[in-house]
Amino acid sequence: TSIMQALTYCPLRCGAHISANTPCKIAFHPAHVKIDRRSSIVVHARYSASGGSWNATPGVVDRVVAALPYILPYFDAVAYGRYLFHIYPAARAAIQPFLPAMSLYHSLPFGSFIAFFGLYIGVVNNARFSRFVRFNAVQAILLDILLALPRLLETVMSPPTSGWGAQLYIQSQSFIWVFTTMLIVYSIVNSFLGQWARIPFIAEAADQQIR
Repeated sequence: TSIMQALTYCPLRCGAHISANTPCKIAFHPAHVKIDRRSSIVVHARYSASGGSWNATPGVVDRVVAALPYILPYFDAVAYGRYLFHIYPAARAAIQPFLPAMSLYHSLPFGSFIAFFGLYIGVVNNARFSRFVRFNAVQAILLDILLALPRLLETVMSPPTSGWGAQLYIQSQSFIWVFTTMLIVYSIVNSFLGQWARIPFIAEAADQQIR
């Protein structure tokens, strides 16, 4: 026998000393594992309480429900494309199928606020929905809030009606509609595919809201 048996401390800091020839065995539980949400821009794992395992692929229902909130910013962004629709009739044809629903939405008193708070209270603060659904709901809400900022600016500064200022105003309005539509299409397509559509800057704010 040796005078003193060599001991070593567990490198994973489990708090127990083990012999030099004995491997450290630690049982991990999903509840003890911390997931860095910023580690991936496509897929985040979530824990399935029903299945008791980690599930990185949202189900079909989650994908459809996650895509629906983007209707809100899409309907609110249509006003920015009014000049583009007048200049290019083909662009208006792209939204023609949605015009009846848009007209109904905008005809309702405070329709935008009702949809906003309904989405926030009914989906974002509802723990029965998966994180995938709630994340997309928050991201859609934040995108819709950003769309309201140019309108608020117009209440302070009247838009120009002639000259280069009017041309710049028309181009900026058209750009907002085109850019917003691209983001919405990107988010809806990724939601249907079960992937996390992370819009720069907005996605980070959405993560903070559903922690």
